[in-house]
Amino acid sequence: MIKNNKLQAIIKIGIGCILLFSVIWGYFPIPEHMNEYTFLSNTIEGLILIYAGVLLIYKQKQIPTYIDLCLVILAFIMMGIVITNFKVFGFGGAFLFLHAVNPILLFLHWVFVTVKGKIKSPKLVLFVLILPAIYITFLFIHGHITGNYIYPILDINELGVLNITVFVIIVALLSLGLAYTLYFIDRKIGRNEG
Repeated sequence: MIKNNKLQAIIKIGIGCILLFSVIWGYFPIPEHMNEYTFLSNTIEGLILIYAGVLLIYKQKQIPTYIDLCLVILAFIMMGIVITNFKVFGFGGAFLFLHAVNPILLFLHWVFVTVKGKIKSPKLVLFVLILPAIYITFLFIHGHITGNYIYPILDINELGVLNITVFVIIVALLSLGLAYTLYFIDRKIGRNEG
């Protein structure tokens, strides 16, 4: 793991800028699609990483490790949905970054930059579900009002409530499973480094 705070901060800010640049590159020509999970998750991840880098430079403070874990899971949810529905999603230009490169960068950030062993309680891992739950709620409200559920894989009118519920539960369980796996790896690495 990279232990130099200045280098960590530079990497955080650099990855954050890549995420935000790819969002601008991909979505400013199509602002009507800025309600997509890809836009929102990459924007949130980029802003948090830039904030974390600036905080580290000026205050010598790390953001809580579980937030880094949340960022990785946000990216992996998007990547999983994209992979399982690759015919619907684009991989050209900015969308190669948004759908593939950025999640890999976030995972590498977690592996090499995130301070390990700092998540005090396994309950904090549950935070990984908050932003996806907020987005799903928004998506269903938006879909109910406009008739556009943004993603065909979440269209209740086409697939029915039961199919969508099962899909959302499976994604949530897989996300939690991955998050807890990373949490236990984090604890083991943290013990070995401590």
